[in-house]
Amino acid sequence: MSLMARFTTLLSAKANKILDAADDPDADMDLSYQKMMTSLQETKAHLADVIAEQVTLEHQMADHQAAIDRHDSDAHIAMKAGREDLARMALADKEAEIHKLAPIQASCEHVKQQAEKLKQYEHKLEQKIEEFRTEKESLKAEHHAAEAELKVDQQLAGIGKGLGGVEDTIQRARDKTHAMSAKAEAMERMMNDGTIHDPLDHRSQSEHEIEKLHDTSEIDDQLAKLRAEMGQSAPAAAPSAADPAKP
Repeated sequence: MSLMARFTTLLSAKANKILDAADDPDADMDLSYQKMMTSLQETKAHLADVIAEQVTLEHQMADHQAAIDRHDSDAHIAMKAGREDLARMALADKEAEIHKLAPIQASCEHVKQQAEKLKQYEHKLEQKIEEFRTEKESLKAEHHAAEAELKVDQQLAGIGKGLGGVEDTIQRARDKTHAMSAKAEAMERMMNDGTIHDPLDHRSQSEHEIEKLHDTSEIDDQLAKLRAEMGQSAPAAAPSAADPAKP
């Protein structure tokens, strides 16, 4: 492989690795979950600000209501004392406090509605997050199982690193074994033919041939004995090519 081809292959492998990481569903789901949690925290912070504003308005309302009650009490005391002028002044102050209280009450009611909407939104968001978390964990488990199954299948198919090249290794071992067997058989034949000699066997070539004749004669004697025991005659010898055919 040329240097340029190797460089191209390396770049392709790195690019595929980056793409695989970008398509990682676990990372995508974790990122989405984190975004939802961030949104929930922002909602809680906003709700806290709204409730704080509501509490401030309620305190102002309580102060104005207390002033109204005080001016009303002063008006009653002044009238009992025959001081209508003081009663009129107390009632005027009371009316002024009532006018101040009205817009605060309206603002407080609006803030209460905002707080209620935020509470409902917070509750729904928490439910959505919990549902997403449960689904996320289930999908991650399924994804990991599918990934593990794929890796096992790749290993069994010889694609992965674990069993990659196993078939070639087996074939090489098989070829080597056959070659060694063939070589051993050839050596045995050569030793039997006398082409090569056993270094531990000090017999001559003629002694080897005589031993073969002895082995053949012994087999012939055993066959003759079996024929005699079974009442069979020796088979007729096949005519050689040199003998003329009988009419």
